[in-house]
Amino acid sequence: MEKKTECEIVQDLLLNYTDDVLNTESKKLVEKHLTECEKCKKRLRLIKSELCENQESQKAQIDYLKKVRLKNKLKSFFGAITILILIFAGWYFYKLSIIQRVCRRVENQFAGENFYIETITANSENSVVVYKTWYKDGKYKIESFIKNEEELLQTFETRYGNIRENAKEEYLVNVEEKKVRKEKQLTEKSKNEFVYAQSTFVLKSVPQYWIRKLGEPFYVKISTDHKEIGRKYYVFDFGETKKWVDRETGLPIMSFGEVTSISYYKDTKIPKEKFESITEYRYQFGEVKEEDVKMPNLEGYEWDELDWEKEMKKLLESRN
Repeated sequence: MEKKTECEIVQDLLLNYTDDVLNTESKKLVEKHLTECEKCKKRLRLIKSELCENQESQKAQIDYLKKVRLKNKLKSFFGAITILILIFAGWYFYKLSIIQRVCRRVENQFAGENFYIETITANSENSVVVYKTWYKDGKYKIESFIKNEEELLQTFETRYGNIRENAKEEYLVNVEEKKVRKEKQLTEKSKNEFVYAQSTFVLKSVPQYWIRKLGEPFYVKISTDHKEIGRKYYVFDFGETKKWVDRETGLPIMSFGEVTSISYYKDTKIPKEKFESITEYRYQFGEVKEEDVKMPNLEGYEWDELDWEKEMKKLLESRN
């Protein structure tokens, strides 16, 4: 076997030399030879150049892989965000479409100038509060009273008005005591006031309609049912209150309100029973007659007048 020359030995050691893994003696041998041999110097430069190129190539590959990985992560992230947005948008616009449909149907129901509204609210176990409203061509009558299952407990004044002639004036008539009070309200009464009270959500004529409308899907849960009344209805759950709304007309059927009374065990503050207010709604359209909204003959009645605008001014002046 031929003996290797010093150049061959040094060139075999150059790669380890560049990696700085030679022992002290070998390292000295290589460095001494490099000071004397131009050929081995060139070989060392070539090795270093190749190593540098390899490192740059590896770095480029690593950077590329990092970019690909980051790109894939961003795709996954934005894909997940997009799916969540689509799910949210579907949930939101589904609820908004139901709300708008209900509002349109309420407006259609009250498009005419003839309707009757009755609400019956149970605020306790023993009695209910009843409000009856007749409306025809701008004229209206509102009756309210409290009764139990057997008898009428208390009757309030019957209210009359005509929003086409004088929308601020209202007449409170007590037939039993033969008294009538003419009230001038702070604002003009309109047909919309009766309609708003029957709508579960804001209608188009309400100020800041779209701001309020766009927020409604966030605070209401919507479901459907048919068990209690034999036909399909929406159940709108507002947390503390619930309302059943007829799917065909958009009008409320029943509403369940906050706790109105609590009974306690004797000599304790421990609740024995809580009573929740419940309201039933009844409607008729096109059935109100002229005599239903006509004021009775007020001859011989004791008259009184109340101007709420003047009363408010007096109240403000007294506070100042």
